[in-house]
Amino acid sequence: MANKLILGMDIGGTNMRFGLVDERYCLSHFVIEPTQEVFCCADPMDMIKERIRAYCDEHLDGKLPDAISMGFPSTIDKTRRIVTSTPNVRALQNIAVADFMERAFKIPVYINRDVNFLMLYDILHHHLENQKIVLGFYLGTGLGNAISIGGNLLLGKNGVAAELGHIPMLGATDLCGCGNYGCAETVASGVRLEKIQSDLFPDTSIREMFTRHRDEPAILEFIDGLSIPIATEVNIFDPDYVIIGGGIPQMPDFPMQYLEESIHRHLRKPYPALNLEILYSIPKQENGVIGAGIYAFKRLESEDYR
Repeated sequence: MANKLILGMDIGGTNMRFGLVDERYCLSHFVIEPTQEVFCCADPMDMIKERIRAYCDEHLDGKLPDAISMGFPSTIDKTRRIVTSTPNVRALQNIAVADFMERAFKIPVYINRDVNFLMLYDILHHHLENQKIVLGFYLGTGLGNAISIGGNLLLGKNGVAAELGHIPMLGATDLCGCGNYGCAETVASGVRLEKIQSDLFPDTSIREMFTRHRDEPAILEFIDGLSIPIATEVNIFDPDYVIIGGGIPQMPDFPMQYLEESIHRHLRKPYPALNLEILYSIPKQENGVIGAGIYAFKRLESEDYR
């Protein structure tokens, strides 16, 4: 597979990230572009296709990579061909993305959940490839979750496993973007933090919330709310390692120690509480793009890998 290049893409509601990933997982020509124009148009797939063509014209002299790998903030069907549901990007619903792009470019196209790509990058970065169970928790606008068992991403019967953000939380009543009420994501996410800021601390910018109010009861309650779904999954899987990432824990003065204490408080004693291993993502914009490349190379090596 020497000299092969993957066009990795991390597509979110705010930005699209592009980059070329080689077989050593080195990244080149990394680009970030806003996605508003893509998702407000009538046909977002045509817009993404044109952005791919423009990127290849600029960085590959009009040639195509060996494959395209695309991450979405979405649920993906079991075949890993169709984006089925994207609560925060309504234009991405029930679209056969892989089929559309393969017809357009005549090369392999792979799609998956963006958090799975983040997990693959973090497993590589922390040298966890040989660990039996690794859990990833990505606390951002929503509550992202990925699970690796024996080196394989957990998919489930329908391909929608590890939707931790959409487990029901007792006492939670807010409407979630998925259409249900009381999902964990309504309590444990950036959306919830923004509501706390708006209701209780309107004169504080969201970026300064932990710097100025980390000891306030509402913030401590929010951190505990983050810990409960994490501890729940840890109690179920008894993992070798836990990875925590996302925009919230990377905010200035985030109370990481209090989060860890809250997680341990909710864990089964003595185990898994006694020897839980927690690692953290490196805060880089490129992680999801490199993870997309890792995933594509695994797919090129084995069609059974999903």
